[in-house]
Amino acid sequence: MMRLKGKLALLGLCLVLLMPCAAGAQAVSAREVAAELRVRLDALFGEHALLAVFAMQKRYDGAVDREQAAALLGKNTERLAATLRSAYGEESAKTFEPLWSSHIEALLNYAQAAAAGDKTARAQAANGLEAYAKELALVWARLLPDLGAAGLEAGAKRHNDLVLQALDAYADKNYAAAYKSMREAYAHAVASADLLAVGMAAQSPDRFDASGMKTRKADLRVALGRLLGEHALTAAFAMQKSIDGASDFDQAAAALNENAEDLAAAVASVYGETSGTAFRTVWTSRTRYILDYAKTAASKDASARAIAAGNLEKAQAELAQFFADANPQHGSKPELLNGLTAQTGQMTMAADHDVLGEYAAAYDNMETAYAQMLLMADLLAQGISDQYPDRFPDAPASVRKTVTMQIGEMELTVNGQTIRMDVSPALQEGVVYIPLRVLAEAVGATVSWDAATNTTRLAWDGNQASFPIGSDPAEVNGRVKSAGGAPTIMQDGRVMVPIDVLGEATGWKAELGKDDGSIRLTTTIEERF
Repeated sequence: MMRLKGKLALLGLCLVLLMPCAAGAQAVSAREVAAELRVRLDALFGEHALLAVFAMQKRYDGAVDREQAAALLGKNTERLAATLRSAYGEESAKTFEPLWSSHIEALLNYAQAAAAGDKTARAQAANGLEAYAKELALVWARLLPDLGAAGLEAGAKRHNDLVLQALDAYADKNYAAAYKSMREAYAHAVASADLLAVGMAAQSPDRFDASGMKTRKADLRVALGRLLGEHALTAAFAMQKSIDGASDFDQAAAALNENAEDLAAAVASVYGETSGTAFRTVWTSRTRYILDYAKTAASKDASARAIAAGNLEKAQAELAQFFADANPQHGSKPELLNGLTAQTGQMTMAADHDVLGEYAAAYDNMETAYAQMLLMADLLAQGISDQYPDRFPDAPASVRKTVTMQIGEMELTVNGQTIRMDVSPALQEGVVYIPLRVLAEAVGATVSWDAATNTTRLAWDGNQASFPIGSDPAEVNGRVKSAGGAPTIMQDGRVMVPIDVLGEATGWKAELGKDDGSIRLTTTIEERF
């Protein structure tokens, strides 16, 4: 993997400054630049979501480091603006950056108003965020008209809702719900970035070969980057909670453990369940020792801190050895160990600075730790794709999916695998309705429910769709798809959609049995990690 270092450094720079770097680097193809756009835009949006939640907590608590938390969020804004500047020019960046900054200011004002119990100021901030969602959607729609302003506005509103839910739950001391919303906000931000990246690539085929972001290799990079990036920042948050003796430390640590479970599942999908279990053991040990280090740093017990540092060093070596054993040809232990050591060093230095009240330095270390973990994700993804080129080709790989079910029956099959449903397809007034959530999850879409608008939202492969209860049209990437007057309905607590509108929304071909009530949905899609 040593050969990757120069290339990854170049590509990392290319995203911050985006196109100018790519244009001057002949070794970087348009396909690689497209993949890099997707990976790094995901990283910037995901970082924004987590930092926004944490900065709002700091503002709500009146924490001594609240300004430094807000400043780190501001640096993320600068990098996003630099991305737009390189892609669309100075005027677009000048429009975007103050608007995005006003969005952050409104989020922080909301947190401050919540802390003060000022309902009027809280409502003003919420109204400002709603207006922001509309304005930002118009900015993106001007840049990417094919995506549609309505869908972009819905995405921005959903981001606001999740971040505010995280703060409201935190204020109510419902910490489990707060961190659940934080993880949802992160996942939604990454999915939104995917959608924007696809639109940007399609718009500029002279700069991007969009096929580069639609490969299983790119999916692997995105999956590992998403999980490891989330780990880096969530671990930093949990370390601060430990140092502060915060009442939500257990829930922050639980969010970190949930991320570890997701990472272990990703590893198991590559190397098998036995290896996934072994990875989980090593990774959770490393996580525990990171938190132990923060605790001992706070206690200023030099002996205990040295023991924690030694345990952490041992866990890192075991983790590097795990990947070297799993991938003996491409899993370079020294390089992985060096990368882990550098990344963890930034985490522990952040804790040390935090204990000393050196908050600017602590947040600088946190920022670097996040960037280094993303480079680790790239190294691991490259090693795995080199190890299994047939499974993770650097080219789109298609697979045919077939879903079958039957009116009145509680089972569906996906490529022959049976899944039990809690509600069956139904025939009402000549319209075939199918349960949206079960089907969507069976085919790999992410499903969320917006109680405020009675709307179910799907996200898959960089696409987004919404299905409001009682309404005929669905909205897909900002465009209306109709079922000819048949509305989405609620039955037995489940959202049911007309099969025609589902086909319109997702591109699946629907076939109905003439006499037996059978339903068959088929599609050919680019296979995902």
